[in-house]
Amino acid sequence: MQPFYGLNQPLKRYLTLIYGITLGLALILALLAIGLGGEHTPVIADLQPPTPQSTIAPTENYSPPNSLGKPTEIPEVPPTPNEVTPSSLGVTSADLRGVQVSLWHPWSGTLASQLQSILDDYSRTNKWGTTVNVIGYEGFGRMDEAIETAVISGTLPDILINYGYQAQHWDASGVVADLTPYVDDPVWGFTSAEQADFYPAFWVEDLVTDPISNRTLRLGIPFYRSGYLMYYNQSWANELGFSKPPSTPAEFKQQACAAMPTSAAQGGKADSSQGGWLVTTQPGVAAGWIVANGGNITTPTRSGYSFNTPETQQAFEYIKDMVESGCAWFDPGSDAQSSFAERKALFVTGSLLDIPAQQEAFREAGNSDEWLVIPFPSSEQPVVDTYGPSLIITRSTPAQQLAAWLVIKWLVYPHNQIEWLEAIQTLPTRQSAASYLIETQQSDSPWAQALRLLPYAYSEPSAASWNMVRWSLSDAMAELVDPNFTADQIPALLEKLNNLAAEIESQVH
Repeated sequence: MQPFYGLNQPLKRYLTLIYGITLGLALILALLAIGLGGEHTPVIADLQPPTPQSTIAPTENYSPPNSLGKPTEIPEVPPTPNEVTPSSLGVTSADLRGVQVSLWHPWSGTLASQLQSILDDYSRTNKWGTTVNVIGYEGFGRMDEAIETAVISGTLPDILINYGYQAQHWDASGVVADLTPYVDDPVWGFTSAEQADFYPAFWVEDLVTDPISNRTLRLGIPFYRSGYLMYYNQSWANELGFSKPPSTPAEFKQQACAAMPTSAAQGGKADSSQGGWLVTTQPGVAAGWIVANGGNITTPTRSGYSFNTPETQQAFEYIKDMVESGCAWFDPGSDAQSSFAERKALFVTGSLLDIPAQQEAFREAGNSDEWLVIPFPSSEQPVVDTYGPSLIITRSTPAQQLAAWLVIKWLVYPHNQIEWLEAIQTLPTRQSAASYLIETQQSDSPWAQALRLLPYAYSEPSAASWNMVRWSLSDAMAELVDPNFTADQIPALLEKLNNLAAEIESQVH
């Protein structure tokens, strides 16, 4: 699976701040007027301020790797529910007999086969004779197009694997089921221990407030998470005299400057446009640096966006200084994965989902350098910008929805989550799965490194408007690194970005 804003994909522009905020705003509003169709992007829930609530590892429920020589025990699949306990769902085992459940997902090839295998196990072993019928698409964009058509025709599947902002978009059409009653049901739901096993920051991502009833709704269950982080050429850095990866922005700049043909760290300017940090303009790059500088994308109440802040200005000034100092370079025509593999960049930013392609780029380049994945350096707390899909149920009959719910529970049982993660190699949403994987991954592969970075995960916004706002952030990044843009223009850029985000938020519900 390729992420929508992967390193080797062209940047999609929905607006262009470079050519003026007025034109960008007009284009955004025109798109909003005709709806949110087209190819959508894989993003997730709200970036939180750097507080204990927003970081996922330091919680009382987190179990760090043990030292007993054997991995954490994976919780068993719970037994068939005891229906003596009253349930408010009004569905019995007899109602579930022989129900057919349909599920749509965005994968093909090996990943589709792995997901099919997990679901086939459910069809073969569940107590109610439920069968899961699966349809895969070539990516999220293709699936989203099919869903938009199905919303109109009333032919939606029972389960969708997609992103939080999309669930909110479809919920506005009244087709998404609130999963709160299922999560909390004493017969069919999760126990308190099972709920606590989900990382708290991931667990809250699918919660939204109904503007009419003011009730909190749950539109999904977190399936897995990917993330944007830094790729770092350790072999090259060692040759430059650095024995460990940078942990602060100052150290990051020092190493990036040292990788340029002329050491900008000594006051000179590089003779070449290649060597240090290859800047790319994915929204996750800006988001990562903003949070690494102590900032946040959303307001404290998560009711809107907040770009015009001292922390975001500091992040943008840092990026601009990196470019002006000759320690970073920007070339929209360069392929970041090839550049990294060919030692044209000591650092690039990439997704966990880009790792297989990056490994292939090193093989094609004949380069045996050791490289690592590291978080965005920070003087406060390092950051991995995370995003990922959830499991969503569409509205139908009580029996159909409960049958779909039981399939979702099966997919996120730790054993099955581990099996899926070993195929896709991203981040778990359950702490027991994380502990098991961290303890059993003997290799020092990029995925094993990424698993150890779970304590630094922060989430992108899940609001429906983020689908559009994230591209305005990407365009602001492109303007920031443009040679004709100067550092004294940053405050005005952030004010424009803030106003545009507010306008989009007011138009998207």
